[in-house]
Amino acid sequence: PSNFAQSQAIMSGGNPDDYGELSQESDAPFVQDKNSFDALEAFYTAGENNDVFLRKLTELRGKYQHVRAIRGDGNCFYRAYAFAIFESLVNDPAGAKAMKEKLEGIFKTLTG
Repeated sequence: PSNFAQSQAIMSGGNPDDYGELSQESDAPFVQDKNSFDALEAFYTAGENNDVFLRKLTELRGKYQHVRAIRGDGNCFYRAYAFAIFESLVNDPAGAKAMKEKLEGIFKTLTG
């Protein structure tokens, strides 16, 4: 199987110690489809010393409906952050309009 298929198998209950290596494989998508928190919880429940993470996961479930895996490659934080912003703007036209107006004001300030 491909490395992407292996990483998917690990996220759905495989060995958590292997995930860090596979999440950086070049055939994994940069941003994966929406997933339930169940796979992530199973992934970290299988490991050791993850009590703090599992408590935080419970808090995240209260705020968000899904999670997306991001390919870990050094730019993953920025990609995840930008993707979340763009996704929220696509789903909220009024928020997108407000963001556009804010960015136009910043652009005008920066360019004089």
